[in-house]
Formats: sequence, C-alpha cells, structure tokens
Amino acid sequence: MTANRSARARTPVPDAVAVGERVIELRSDGKSFAAIAKSVGVDRSLEAFGLYVDAVSRRPPADQKKLRAEENGRLDALERRTRKQADDAARDRKLAKIERLRQRLTPS
Repeated sequence: MTANRSARARTPVPDAVAVGERVIELRSDGKSFAAIAKSVGVDRSLEAFGLYVDAVSRRPPADQKKLRAEENGRLDALERRTRKQADDAARDRKLAKIERLRQRLTPS
C-alpha cells in the first residue's frame, strides 16, 4: 500500500464527519447512546459510542479533553448507580463494561 492510499484510508469521508458531529451534539444534549443510535441510523448503542469516540478524536486537543472529561463524568455516575445493584454477577458484568468504555474513550 502506498503512503497516499494509507492517508486516504485514515481520512474520514464527509458523511462520517457530519454523523460524528451529530453524535457529539446529541450526547452533549444529554441523549443516551441508544437514542443516538436510533437518531443516526445505527443498530446498537455501542456503535453510537464508537462514532462518538471517533468524532472526539477528530476534534482539537482542548475539545477532546473537555468531551472526554464530560463522558467520564457520565460513566462515573453510571458506575455509582451500578455499584448499588444487589446481584453480584450482574453488577460485575456491568462494571466490566463500564471499564471497557473508559478504555475506548481514552486516547491511544
């Protein structure tokens, strides 16, 4: 693969950029990833989360830091609610999912 083809593969198409910006807008408005998925036409909330992470990574560093901090705050609240669950197995599964979301959100 040439360097030119490699650069093109990493450059998002305009529609992907627009969808990513819409995902950030909806999330900033407090929408859940399930609602965002329906709004942008993807099947699962996890796909919408991936779109969010990709869109955040295209933003300037200061914006990235702010958006990641906001999302980590939401994950903190979700973790606090999850820790109150009585079912140990369900709680542990959900906490593991939250940790995986945090890892995906963290820049590589």
